[in-house]
Amino acid sequence: MTWDMIGHEWAVQLLQGHIENNTLRHAYLITGPSGIGKKNLAIRFIQAICCPNSKGPGIPCLECPTCTRLQRLEHPDLFPISVEDGSKQIKIDQIREMVRKLSLSPYEASRRFGLLIDFELANRNSQNSILKTLEEPPGSVILILTAVSASSLFETVASRCEEIKLNPVPIQTTRQGLENLYQIPADQADFLAHISAGKPELARAYHQVPETLEVRNTLLDQHFEILTGDSVARFAYANQLVKDPAMVQEMLNTWSSIWHDILLQIGKSDTPIRNIDREREIQDIISSIDLQDAKSAVKLFQRAHGLLQKSANLKLTVEDLLLQLPTIPP
Repeated sequence: MTWDMIGHEWAVQLLQGHIENNTLRHAYLITGPSGIGKKNLAIRFIQAICCPNSKGPGIPCLECPTCTRLQRLEHPDLFPISVEDGSKQIKIDQIREMVRKLSLSPYEASRRFGLLIDFELANRNSQNSILKTLEEPPGSVILILTAVSASSLFETVASRCEEIKLNPVPIQTTRQGLENLYQIPADQADFLAHISAGKPELARAYHQVPETLEVRNTLLDQHFEILTGDSVARFAYANQLVKDPAMVQEMLNTWSSIWHDILLQIGKSDTPIRNIDREREIQDIISSIDLQDAKSAVKLFQRAHGLLQKSANLKLTVEDLLLQLPTIPP
């Protein structure tokens, strides 16, 4: 089992078994929260199928030209689709073009692959346009979809795929993976493992792209300001935030993580907190709320996530969340 991934060993073993036993499915759906490693697992799976220098069934070398091009999403038999720059959704024209290309014979590999990244961002027409290919796929085609959950897709789409649901990775596993695979110093690896909340690809992004860590820090600073602010400040923040839907998702993920920590601390849990660099702020918030307040806040974030997965109005959802969060003294 050598896919150079952090965690998700069971998923790697499952997919390797499909390769080794020649029981590949025509469609897979890899689900889990952002940063968990869905896209990375999909690419490793395709590399394991296509690598000409494999070290054994389902064990890609990860170094040959084939593996390298697949990693860059540049292989002639791989057709990746994601939201284009300047757009908010995966468009039907993207799906139709991919389906057209998949109907052709493989150019180099034994199969052709459609990789549909964050497919929960596909609208109704786009999801419907993939149904026929899911129902009657060409024999040499494998479709791999990634999404936050099966419920974020149409049931007719999700039910035609084999779901692989990825769960958060333990802190120790993440820390060791960051040290061993990316030679990150132990103290930094420990910090990244904590704040990424069991999401290895998010931890790696924090390390490789410092701007992502800066975004997190900014969002946490803004979170504390909102809790001490009035309704006018909260409306103003919502109006600014919804101009960037991707940032709304970042906000929800980041703020919900600190409320998870708050709930753990109030509940006297032995589970380590995620935001270990924000302990003082966590204690300041705890001094002004009770256990019921913390539980209610966590539910608010869960509700907001669920509403946005169902394409609820972005501005109303964010405003409702912000106005219902507790107020603490400045």
